[in-house]
Amino acid sequence: MKKIFGLLTVAALVFSLAACASTGGSGGSSAAASAERKVPGGVPDFVKAAMKNIPEDALIGIGQAKLASASQSMTFAQTRARADISRQLNSMIQDMIRDYSASSEVDPASSVAFQEQFTLSLSKSTLQGSVVVDVDEYPAGSGTYWAVVQYGKNNVAKEINQNVAAAKLAVPAMLSFDAESRMNTAFDKVNADGPQVVSN
Repeated sequence: MKKIFGLLTVAALVFSLAACASTGGSGGSSAAASAERKVPGGVPDFVKAAMKNIPEDALIGIGQAKLASASQSMTFAQTRARADISRQLNSMIQDMIRDYSASSEVDPASSVAFQEQFTLSLSKSTLQGSVVVDVDEYPAGSGTYWAVVQYGKNNVAKEINQNVAAAKLAVPAMLSFDAESRMNTAFDKVNADGPQVVSN
């Protein structure tokens, strides 16, 4: 899988996704799923809290950095958290394209070209509307800063739709690809997976 921000390597990167609430549900099952989420050790309490209490309509990215100064470390941790969200979006769109290709008569070469165009477009995006939830040094005095960034589902939909539209211009064979419907399905799937830990 292509890495969107290849220059950003993280010693230990923790990420989690959350899905939109199902329409017509009482929300009880979502609350139960949140209560059962297990968070790995070795991460700051505020990261654990963010992973356990992810809003049902958001993605969160977690980043960490240790550079020459606290300011650089905080900024780079936030950049890595946004890169984490970009990777999540890229993974989501890859699954969406794969599912679409399997159920349609689109030429596989067109699907690959479309995915490459989307990835290129997404790599240039700035994730406007992302919100820094928290940034802190952990452990205290270590010089390592952790950041949690949240990106709401409405912004995810806007980002995916903009990048899909750009990719469709380059690959007209994918004009019937319905990104928003497939994104909703992807959010539902991700909710069942819970938090994950990735080490780089």
